[in-house]
Amino acid sequence: MHPIMSTLRSALFSAGAAAILIPTAQAQIDDSIRGAASEANHFIETPRRWDHPMTAWGDPDLRAKLDMMQAARIPFERCASSYRPGGPPCDMNKKWLTDEEFGAAMDAFNSRVDRMAAAIAAGDGGAAFRSAGDANIPQRQTNLIMDPPNGLLPPLTPQAKRVAYEYGSDWALPGEDINFQSQDDFDSWDRCITRGMPSMMMPYRYNGGFRIHQAPGVVILETEMIHEARVVKMDGRGPLDPNIKQRLGDSRGHWEGTTLVIETTNYADGLPINNPLMNLAVQGSPPGNRFWQSDQLKTTERIVRLNDDTWLYEITTEDPLVLTAPFTVRYPMRNDPDYIWPEYACHEDNTIVRNYVETHRYALANPTPEPEQEPLEVTPSVANALAGRWVGRPRIPSIDLDIELEFTRNADGTVNGKLIGTTLGEIDKPLRNFRIEGRQVSFTFPNIDPWSASGELSDDGTITGVVSGIQGGMPVTFRRTSN
Repeated sequence: MHPIMSTLRSALFSAGAAAILIPTAQAQIDDSIRGAASEANHFIETPRRWDHPMTAWGDPDLRAKLDMMQAARIPFERCASSYRPGGPPCDMNKKWLTDEEFGAAMDAFNSRVDRMAAAIAAGDGGAAFRSAGDANIPQRQTNLIMDPPNGLLPPLTPQAKRVAYEYGSDWALPGEDINFQSQDDFDSWDRCITRGMPSMMMPYRYNGGFRIHQAPGVVILETEMIHEARVVKMDGRGPLDPNIKQRLGDSRGHWEGTTLVIETTNYADGLPINNPLMNLAVQGSPPGNRFWQSDQLKTTERIVRLNDDTWLYEITTEDPLVLTAPFTVRYPMRNDPDYIWPEYACHEDNTIVRNYVETHRYALANPTPEPEQEPLEVTPSVANALAGRWVGRPRIPSIDLDIELEFTRNADGTVNGKLIGTTLGEIDKPLRNFRIEGRQVSFTFPNIDPWSASGELSDDGTITGVVSGIQGGMPVTFRRTSN
Protein backbone atom coordinates (compact mmCIF):
# COMPACT_ATOMS: atom_id res chain seq x y z
CA MET A 1 0.00 0.00 0.00
CA HIS A 2 1.24 3.49 -0.78
CA PRO A 3 2.49 5.38 2.33
CA ILE A 4 -0.23 8.02 2.11
CA MET A 5 -2.89 5.31 2.16
CA SER A 6 -1.37 3.59 5.20
CA THR A 7 -0.99 6.85 7.10
CA LEU A 8 -4.52 8.04 6.37
CA ARG A 9 -6.14 4.70 7.17
CA SER A 10 -4.18 4.34 10.43
CA ALA A 11 -5.16 7.83 11.53
CA LEU A 12 -8.81 7.17 10.82
CA PHE A 13 -8.98 3.83 12.60
CA SER A 14 -7.14 5.12 15.67
CA ALA A 15 -9.52 8.06 16.10
CA GLY A 16 -11.72 7.99 19.17
CA ALA A 17 -15.28 6.78 18.81
CA ALA A 18 -16.86 8.94 21.49
CA ALA A 19 -20.05 10.58 20.26
CA ILE A 20 -21.46 13.90 21.37
CA LEU A 21 -24.87 13.39 22.95
CA ILE A 22 -27.30 16.05 21.83
CA PRO A 23 -30.74 16.65 23.38
CA THR A 24 -33.80 15.88 21.30
CA ALA A 25 -34.51 18.59 18.74
CA GLN A 26 -37.49 20.80 19.48
CA ALA A 27 -40.63 20.38 17.42
CA GLN A 28 -40.74 22.58 14.36
CA ILE A 29 -44.36 22.40 13.16
CA ASP A 30 -47.77 22.15 14.83
CA ASP A 31 -51.29 23.53 14.47
CA SER A 32 -50.07 27.08 15.01
CA ILE A 33 -48.43 27.30 11.56
CA ARG A 34 -51.78 27.30 9.79
CA GLY A 35 -52.94 30.57 8.33
CA ALA A 36 -51.59 33.01 5.77
CA ALA A 37 -48.76 31.78 3.54
CA SER A 38 -45.38 32.09 5.29
CA GLU A 39 -42.07 30.32 5.74
CA ALA A 40 -43.54 28.41 8.72
CA ASN A 41 -46.04 26.60 6.47
CA HIS A 42 -43.86 26.54 3.34
CA PHE A 43 -46.00 29.31 1.81
CA ILE A 44 -49.06 27.04 1.73
CA GLU A 45 -52.10 28.91 2.97
CA THR A 46 -54.86 27.52 5.17
CA PRO A 47 -58.18 29.14 4.20
CA ARG A 48 -59.86 31.25 6.86
CA ARG A 49 -62.60 29.40 8.74
CA TRP A 50 -61.29 26.07 7.40
CA ASP A 51 -62.29 23.24 9.71
CA HIS A 52 -60.08 20.18 10.07
CA PRO A 53 -62.03 17.04 9.04
CA MET A 54 -62.54 14.48 11.79
CA THR A 55 -63.04 10.71 11.65
CA ALA A 56 -66.24 9.03 12.77
CA TRP A 57 -64.53 8.06 16.04
CA GLY A 58 -63.37 11.60 16.76
CA ASP A 59 -59.70 11.71 15.68
CA PRO A 60 -58.30 14.31 13.26
CA ASP A 61 -58.70 12.85 9.77
CA LEU A 62 -55.37 12.54 7.95
CA ARG A 63 -56.40 9.72 5.61
CA ALA A 64 -55.01 10.38 2.14
CA LYS A 65 -53.17 9.09 -0.89
CA LEU A 66 -50.20 11.45 -1.01
CA ASP A 67 -47.52 12.05 -3.62
CA MET A 68 -44.03 12.20 -2.07
CA MET A 69 -42.57 12.94 -5.51
CA GLN A 70 -43.74 16.55 -5.29
CA ALA A 71 -40.40 17.17 -3.56
CA ALA A 72 -38.32 14.68 -5.57
CA ARG A 73 -36.27 17.35 -7.34
CA ILE A 74 -35.38 19.21 -4.15
CA PRO A 75 -31.85 18.25 -3.04
CA PHE A 76 -31.34 16.76 0.41
CA GLU A 77 -28.51 19.17 1.27
CA ARG A 78 -28.52 22.78 0.16
CA CYS A 79 -26.85 23.46 -3.20
CA ALA A 80 -26.08 19.76 -3.73
CA SER A 81 -27.43 19.98 -7.30
CA SER A 82 -24.87 22.63 -8.22
CA TYR A 83 -21.80 20.43 -7.80
CA ARG A 84 -21.39 19.21 -11.33
CA PRO A 85 -19.75 20.71 -14.43
CA GLY A 86 -21.99 23.51 -15.67
CA GLY A 87 -24.23 23.28 -12.61
CA PRO A 88 -26.27 26.35 -11.74
CA PRO A 89 -24.83 28.83 -9.23
CA CYS A 90 -26.23 28.46 -5.74
CA ASP A 91 -26.44 30.67 -2.65
CA MET A 92 -25.75 28.66 0.52
CA ASN A 93 -27.75 31.19 2.55
CA LYS A 94 -30.89 30.91 0.43
CA LYS A 95 -33.66 28.74 1.91
CA TRP A 96 -36.57 29.73 -0.36
CA LEU A 97 -37.25 30.75 -3.94
CA THR A 98 -38.32 34.37 -4.34
CA ASP A 99 -41.85 35.21 -5.49
CA GLU A 100 -40.47 35.96 -8.96
CA GLU A 101 -38.51 32.70 -9.18
CA PHE A 102 -41.43 30.63 -7.95
CA GLY A 103 -43.79 32.39 -10.34
CA ALA A 104 -41.51 31.63 -13.29
CA ALA A 105 -41.26 27.99 -12.21
CA MET A 106 -45.04 27.73 -12.00
CA ASP A 107 -45.44 29.34 -15.43
CA ALA A 108 -43.08 26.74 -16.89
CA PHE A 109 -44.95 23.97 -15.06
CA ASN A 110 -48.34 25.10 -16.29
CA SER A 111 -47.15 25.31 -19.90
CA ARG A 112 -45.38 21.94 -19.95
CA VAL A 113 -46.43 18.86 -21.88
CA ASP A 114 -47.39 16.14 -19.39
CA ARG A 115 -45.35 13.29 -20.85
CA MET A 116 -46.64 10.78 -18.32
CA ALA A 117 -50.30 11.50 -19.10
CA ALA A 118 -49.58 11.38 -22.83
CA ALA A 119 -47.81 8.03 -22.50
CA ILE A 120 -50.65 6.57 -20.45
CA ALA A 121 -53.19 7.78 -23.02
CA ALA A 122 -51.10 6.08 -25.74
CA GLY A 123 -50.93 2.85 -23.75
CA ASP A 124 -47.13 3.05 -23.36
CA GLY A 125 -46.55 1.96 -19.78
CA GLY A 126 -42.76 1.95 -20.11
CA ALA A 127 -42.62 5.57 -21.28
CA ALA A 128 -45.05 6.55 -18.51
CA PHE A 129 -42.77 4.96 -15.90
CA ARG A 130 -39.66 6.64 -17.29
CA SER A 131 -41.35 10.05 -17.22
CA ALA A 132 -42.53 9.70 -13.61
CA GLY A 133 -41.92 12.89 -11.70
CA ASP A 134 -42.32 15.22 -14.70
CA ALA A 135 -45.63 16.44 -13.30
CA ASN A 136 -44.19 17.51 -9.95
CA ILE A 137 -45.47 20.91 -8.86
CA PRO A 138 -42.57 23.33 -8.11
CA GLN A 139 -41.83 23.95 -4.43
CA ARG A 140 -40.55 27.03 -2.65
CA GLN A 141 -37.85 25.38 -0.50
CA THR A 142 -34.31 25.03 -1.90
CA ASN A 143 -33.42 21.84 0.00
CA LEU A 144 -35.00 19.19 2.24
CA ILE A 145 -32.92 19.72 5.41
CA MET A 146 -34.53 22.54 7.39
CA ASP A 147 -32.41 22.12 10.51
CA PRO A 148 -29.47 22.73 10.92
CA PRO A 149 -30.32 26.14 9.40
CA ASN A 150 -27.40 25.94 6.95
CA GLY A 151 -29.19 23.10 5.14
CA LEU A 152 -26.30 20.66 5.61
CA LEU A 153 -25.99 17.42 7.53
CA PRO A 154 -24.35 17.78 10.95
CA PRO A 155 -20.89 16.22 11.14
CA LEU A 156 -20.75 12.46 11.57
CA THR A 157 -18.98 10.85 14.52
CA PRO A 158 -15.53 9.24 14.14
CA GLN A 159 -17.22 5.89 14.82
CA ALA A 160 -19.64 6.36 11.92
CA LYS A 161 -16.82 7.23 9.54
CA ARG A 162 -14.87 4.17 10.69
CA VAL A 163 -17.85 1.96 9.94
CA ALA A 164 -18.03 3.49 6.46
CA TYR A 165 -14.52 2.15 5.80
CA GLU A 166 -15.05 -1.23 7.43
CA TYR A 167 -18.29 -2.27 5.73
CA GLY A 168 -18.09 -0.53 2.39
CA SER A 169 -20.98 -0.37 -0.07
CA ASP A 170 -22.19 -1.62 -3.43
CA TRP A 171 -21.95 1.96 -4.76
CA ALA A 172 -18.42 2.94 -5.75
CA LEU A 173 -16.81 6.21 -4.74
CA PRO A 174 -14.37 8.02 -7.05
CA GLY A 175 -11.31 5.87 -7.59
CA GLU A 176 -12.83 2.77 -5.97
CA ASP A 177 -13.32 -0.72 -7.39
CA ILE A 178 -15.96 -2.88 -5.70
CA ASN A 179 -15.80 -6.65 -5.35
CA PHE A 180 -19.24 -8.24 -5.86
CA GLN A 181 -19.00 -11.81 -4.58
CA SER A 182 -22.35 -12.51 -2.89
CA GLN A 183 -25.65 -10.97 -1.83
CA ASP A 184 -23.87 -9.76 1.30
CA ASP A 185 -22.09 -7.17 -0.84
CA PHE A 186 -25.41 -5.38 -1.54
CA ASP A 187 -27.46 -3.17 0.73
CA SER A 188 -31.01 -3.79 1.89
CA TRP A 189 -32.63 -1.57 -0.74
CA ASP A 190 -30.75 -3.14 -3.67
CA ARG A 191 -31.86 -6.53 -2.31
CA CYS A 192 -35.49 -5.28 -2.18
CA ILE A 193 -35.75 -5.83 1.58
CA THR A 194 -36.29 -2.27 2.82
CA ARG A 195 -35.18 1.30 2.20
CA GLY A 196 -35.10 1.67 5.97
CA MET A 197 -35.75 4.72 8.09
CA PRO A 198 -35.69 7.63 7.64
CA SER A 199 -34.73 7.06 3.99
CA MET A 200 -38.06 5.44 3.08
CA MET A 201 -39.79 8.71 4.02
CA MET A 202 -37.67 10.78 1.66
CA PRO A 203 -38.99 11.67 -1.82
CA TYR A 204 -37.68 9.80 -4.84
CA ARG A 205 -38.37 10.30 -8.54
CA TYR A 206 -40.60 7.25 -9.01
CA ASN A 207 -42.87 4.95 -6.98
CA GLY A 208 -43.38 7.80 -4.50
CA GLY A 209 -46.90 7.03 -3.30
CA PHE A 210 -47.62 7.38 0.43
CA ARG A 211 -50.92 6.34 2.00
CA ILE A 212 -52.16 7.21 5.47
CA HIS A 213 -54.76 4.79 6.87
CA GLN A 214 -56.59 5.27 10.18
CA ALA A 215 -58.70 3.15 12.49
CA PRO A 216 -59.55 3.58 16.19
CA GLY A 217 -56.26 3.45 18.12
CA VAL A 218 -54.01 2.99 15.10
CA VAL A 219 -52.47 4.83 12.14
CA ILE A 220 -50.82 2.95 9.28
CA LEU A 221 -48.23 4.62 7.05
CA GLU A 222 -47.83 2.77 3.75
CA THR A 223 -45.18 3.51 1.10
CA GLU A 224 -45.37 2.43 -2.52
CA MET A 225 -41.66 1.67 -2.87
CA ILE A 226 -40.95 -1.84 -1.54
CA HIS A 227 -44.64 -1.89 -0.45
CA GLU A 228 -43.83 -1.35 3.23
CA ALA A 229 -46.28 -0.45 5.99
CA ARG A 230 -45.57 0.91 9.46
CA VAL A 231 -48.21 0.38 12.14
CA VAL A 232 -48.36 3.23 14.66
CA LYS A 233 -50.13 2.45 17.95
CA MET A 234 -52.20 5.42 19.15
CA ASP A 235 -53.80 3.86 22.25
CA GLY A 236 -51.27 5.04 24.83
CA ARG A 237 -49.48 1.72 25.28
CA GLY A 238 -45.82 1.83 26.27
CA PRO A 239 -42.90 0.96 23.98
CA LEU A 240 -41.55 -2.52 23.42
CA ASP A 241 -38.83 -3.94 25.61
CA PRO A 242 -35.52 -2.23 24.67
CA ASN A 243 -34.05 -5.61 23.75
CA ILE A 244 -36.60 -6.10 20.96
CA LYS A 245 -35.22 -4.50 17.81
CA GLN A 246 -36.92 -4.16 14.42
CA ARG A 247 -35.74 -2.90 11.08
CA LEU A 248 -38.39 -0.17 11.00
CA GLY A 249 -38.43 0.30 14.75
CA ASP A 250 -41.34 0.49 17.19
CA SER A 251 -43.68 3.44 16.60
CA ARG A 252 -45.95 5.16 19.13
CA GLY A 253 -48.13 8.11 18.21
CA HIS A 254 -50.22 10.81 19.84
CA TRP A 255 -52.11 13.95 18.91
CA GLU A 256 -51.02 17.47 19.70
CA GLY A 257 -54.17 19.27 18.68
CA THR A 258 -54.71 18.00 15.13
CA THR A 259 -50.98 17.38 14.54
CA LEU A 260 -49.94 13.72 14.44
CA VAL A 261 -46.69 13.08 16.34
CA ILE A 262 -44.92 9.72 15.93
CA GLU A 263 -41.88 8.70 17.98
CA THR A 264 -40.03 5.58 16.83
CA THR A 265 -37.29 3.74 18.76
CA ASN A 266 -36.06 0.12 19.03
CA TYR A 267 -34.48 0.19 15.58
CA ALA A 268 -32.27 -2.75 14.67
CA ASP A 269 -28.67 -1.93 13.91
CA GLY A 270 -28.22 -1.19 10.20
CA LEU A 271 -25.45 -3.77 10.05
CA PRO A 272 -24.86 -6.48 9.01
CA ILE A 273 -27.82 -6.15 6.60
CA ASN A 274 -26.26 -2.86 5.44
CA ASN A 275 -29.30 -0.67 5.88
CA PRO A 276 -28.10 2.92 5.34
CA LEU A 277 -29.57 5.81 7.33
CA MET A 278 -29.89 7.70 4.06
CA ASN A 279 -29.32 6.29 0.59
CA LEU A 280 -29.07 7.36 -3.01
CA ALA A 281 -32.83 7.30 -3.46
CA VAL A 282 -32.60 10.85 -2.15
CA GLN A 283 -31.21 13.48 -4.53
CA GLY A 284 -28.27 15.26 -2.95
CA SER A 285 -27.63 12.63 -0.26
CA PRO A 286 -24.04 11.55 0.51
CA PRO A 287 -22.58 9.50 -2.37
CA GLY A 288 -21.32 6.01 -1.75
CA ASN A 289 -24.26 4.77 0.38
CA ARG A 290 -22.01 4.63 3.45
CA PHE A 291 -24.35 6.24 5.96
CA TRP A 292 -24.55 3.80 8.87
CA GLN A 293 -27.62 3.58 11.14
CA SER A 294 -27.21 2.24 14.69
CA ASP A 295 -29.70 0.71 17.14
CA GLN A 296 -29.68 4.05 18.99
CA LEU A 297 -31.61 5.69 16.14
CA LYS A 298 -34.71 7.67 17.10
CA THR A 299 -37.06 9.42 14.69
CA THR A 300 -39.79 11.92 15.51
CA GLU A 301 -42.34 12.58 12.76
CA ARG A 302 -44.96 15.33 12.68
CA ILE A 303 -47.76 15.46 10.10
CA VAL A 304 -49.94 18.56 9.76
CA ARG A 305 -52.85 18.92 7.37
CA LEU A 306 -52.79 22.48 6.02
CA ASN A 307 -55.97 22.40 3.91
CA ASP A 308 -58.01 19.98 1.82
CA ASP A 309 -55.16 19.32 -0.61
CA THR A 310 -51.81 19.60 1.18
CA TRP A 311 -50.14 17.80 4.11
CA LEU A 312 -46.84 19.02 5.61
CA TYR A 313 -44.48 16.24 6.70
CA GLU A 314 -41.50 16.58 9.04
CA ILE A 315 -39.02 14.09 10.46
CA THR A 316 -36.23 14.68 12.97
CA THR A 317 -33.48 12.04 13.03
CA GLU A 318 -31.21 11.42 16.02
CA ASP A 319 -28.50 8.80 16.34
CA PRO A 320 -25.78 9.62 18.90
CA LEU A 321 -23.48 6.87 17.58
CA VAL A 322 -23.64 8.27 14.05
CA LEU A 323 -24.55 11.97 14.19
CA THR A 324 -23.05 14.72 16.37
CA ALA A 325 -26.44 16.49 16.26
CA PRO A 326 -29.96 15.76 14.98
CA PHE A 327 -31.21 16.91 11.59
CA THR A 328 -34.74 17.73 10.48
CA VAL A 329 -36.27 17.27 7.02
CA ARG A 330 -39.58 18.89 6.07
CA TYR A 331 -41.55 19.06 2.84
CA PRO A 332 -45.18 19.22 1.63
CA MET A 333 -47.15 16.41 0.01
CA ARG A 334 -50.23 16.83 -2.16
CA ASN A 335 -53.26 14.61 -1.74
CA ASP A 336 -53.98 12.92 -5.07
CA PRO A 337 -56.91 10.45 -4.95
CA ASP A 338 -56.23 9.61 -8.63
CA TYR A 339 -52.55 8.82 -8.08
CA ILE A 340 -51.62 5.68 -10.01
CA TRP A 341 -50.14 3.10 -7.60
CA PRO A 342 -48.67 0.29 -9.74
CA GLU A 343 -47.15 -2.84 -8.32
CA TYR A 344 -43.61 -2.31 -7.07
CA ALA A 345 -42.24 -5.55 -8.50
CA CYS A 346 -39.05 -5.68 -6.47
CA HIS A 347 -38.45 -8.70 -4.26
CA GLU A 348 -35.63 -10.40 -2.44
CA ASP A 349 -33.65 -12.87 -4.60
CA ASN A 350 -34.20 -10.71 -7.68
CA THR A 351 -32.02 -11.53 -10.67
CA ILE A 352 -30.10 -8.24 -10.67
CA VAL A 353 -28.02 -9.20 -7.62
CA ARG A 354 -27.15 -12.59 -9.13
CA ASN A 355 -26.29 -11.00 -12.49
CA TYR A 356 -23.97 -8.47 -10.85
CA VAL A 357 -22.11 -11.25 -9.03
CA GLU A 358 -21.78 -13.46 -12.10
CA THR A 359 -20.60 -10.69 -14.42
CA HIS A 360 -18.15 -9.41 -11.82
CA ARG A 361 -16.63 -12.86 -11.36
CA TYR A 362 -16.29 -13.14 -15.13
CA ALA A 363 -14.61 -9.73 -15.33
CA LEU A 364 -12.09 -10.72 -12.65
CA ALA A 365 -11.25 -13.91 -14.52
CA ASN A 366 -11.03 -12.10 -17.87
CA PRO A 367 -9.54 -8.67 -17.14
CA THR A 368 -9.72 -6.02 -19.85
CA PRO A 369 -6.39 -4.26 -20.44
CA GLU A 370 -6.46 -0.59 -19.50
CA PRO A 371 -6.44 1.55 -22.65
CA GLU A 372 -3.25 3.43 -23.41
CA GLN A 373 -3.26 7.10 -22.57
CA GLU A 374 -2.02 9.53 -25.18
CA PRO A 375 0.33 12.15 -23.69
CA LEU A 376 -1.11 15.65 -23.77
CA GLU A 377 0.67 18.54 -25.39
CA VAL A 378 0.51 21.58 -23.09
CA THR A 379 2.40 24.81 -22.59
CA PRO A 380 5.59 24.67 -20.48
CA SER A 381 3.92 26.74 -17.74
CA VAL A 382 1.03 24.28 -17.46
CA ALA A 383 3.38 21.29 -17.50
CA ASN A 384 5.47 22.80 -14.71
CA ALA A 385 2.42 23.72 -12.64
CA LEU A 386 0.90 20.25 -13.03
CA ALA A 387 3.89 17.93 -12.61
CA GLY A 388 3.94 16.13 -9.27
CA ARG A 389 1.69 14.32 -6.82
CA TRP A 390 -1.67 15.74 -5.74
CA VAL A 391 -4.16 14.89 -2.99
CA GLY A 392 -7.81 15.98 -2.86
CA ARG A 393 -10.69 15.26 -0.49
CA PRO A 394 -14.18 15.69 -2.01
CA ARG A 395 -16.85 16.82 0.44
CA ILE A 396 -18.57 13.55 1.39
CA PRO A 397 -20.26 13.90 4.81
CA SER A 398 -20.20 10.19 5.64
CA ILE A 399 -16.55 9.35 4.86
CA ASP A 400 -13.17 11.07 4.58
CA LEU A 401 -11.91 10.02 1.16
CA ASP A 402 -8.49 11.27 0.06
CA ILE A 403 -7.67 10.78 -3.61
CA GLU A 404 -4.03 10.77 -4.78
CA LEU A 405 -3.09 11.64 -8.36
CA GLU A 406 0.22 11.89 -10.17
CA PHE A 407 0.99 13.99 -13.25
CA THR A 408 4.25 13.35 -15.09
CA ARG A 409 6.05 15.80 -17.36
CA ASN A 410 7.76 13.86 -20.14
CA ALA A 411 11.05 14.79 -21.80
CA ASP A 412 9.21 16.18 -24.83
CA GLY A 413 7.10 18.48 -22.63
CA THR A 414 3.93 16.41 -22.82
CA VAL A 415 2.01 15.34 -19.70
CA ASN A 416 0.48 12.05 -18.48
CA GLY A 417 -1.82 11.53 -15.50
CA LYS A 418 -2.72 8.55 -13.35
CA LEU A 419 -4.71 7.68 -10.25
CA ILE A 420 -2.40 6.37 -7.53
CA GLY A 421 -5.25 5.38 -5.24
CA THR A 422 -7.48 6.50 -2.38
CA THR A 423 -7.81 5.81 1.34
CA LEU A 424 -9.85 2.78 0.25
CA GLY A 425 -6.92 1.21 -1.58
CA GLU A 426 -4.39 1.38 -4.39
CA ILE A 427 -5.39 1.71 -8.04
CA ASP A 428 -2.29 2.84 -9.99
CA LYS A 429 -3.99 3.21 -13.38
CA PRO A 430 -3.87 5.95 -16.00
CA LEU A 431 -6.64 8.51 -15.97
CA ARG A 432 -9.24 8.14 -18.70
CA ASN A 433 -10.45 10.94 -20.98
CA PHE A 434 -7.61 13.12 -19.69
CA ARG A 435 -7.95 16.64 -21.14
CA ILE A 436 -6.40 20.05 -20.55
CA GLU A 437 -7.91 23.11 -22.18
CA GLY A 438 -6.13 26.27 -21.15
CA ARG A 439 -6.03 25.87 -17.38
CA GLN A 440 -9.04 23.55 -17.13
CA VAL A 441 -8.05 19.99 -16.19
CA SER A 442 -10.60 17.19 -16.62
CA PHE A 443 -10.51 13.39 -16.52
CA THR A 444 -12.48 10.24 -15.65
CA PHE A 445 -11.43 7.92 -12.85
CA PRO A 446 -10.42 4.40 -14.00
CA ASN A 447 -12.80 2.41 -11.83
CA ILE A 448 -16.16 0.66 -11.96
CA ASP A 449 -18.43 3.71 -11.79
CA PRO A 450 -18.10 6.64 -14.24
CA TRP A 451 -16.84 9.36 -11.88
CA SER A 452 -15.28 12.43 -13.50
CA ALA A 453 -13.37 15.43 -12.20
CA SER A 454 -12.94 18.90 -13.60
CA GLY A 455 -11.11 21.85 -12.10
CA GLU A 456 -9.09 25.01 -12.65
CA LEU A 457 -5.30 24.72 -12.34
CA SER A 458 -3.67 27.59 -10.48
CA ASP A 459 -0.04 28.57 -10.02
CA ASP A 460 -0.30 28.21 -6.23
CA GLY A 461 -0.50 24.40 -6.42
CA THR A 462 -4.26 23.77 -6.44
CA ILE A 463 -6.85 22.34 -8.82
CA THR A 464 -10.26 23.57 -7.66
CA GLY A 465 -13.44 22.13 -9.11
CA VAL A 466 -15.95 19.31 -8.76
CA VAL A 467 -16.14 15.53 -8.82
CA SER A 468 -19.37 14.22 -10.31
CA GLY A 469 -21.09 11.04 -11.42
CA ILE A 470 -24.46 9.31 -11.48
CA GLN A 471 -24.62 9.58 -7.67
CA GLY A 472 -24.31 13.37 -7.73
CA GLY A 473 -21.48 15.84 -7.38
CA MET A 474 -19.29 17.42 -4.72
CA PRO A 475 -16.69 20.18 -4.53
CA VAL A 476 -13.02 19.27 -4.33
CA THR A 477 -9.65 20.97 -4.18
CA PHE A 478 -6.57 18.95 -5.14
CA ARG A 479 -3.31 20.23 -3.66
CA ARG A 480 0.15 19.43 -4.95
CA THR A 481 2.16 17.57 -2.31
CA SER A 482 5.40 17.08 -4.26
CA ASN A 483 7.02 18.12 -7.56
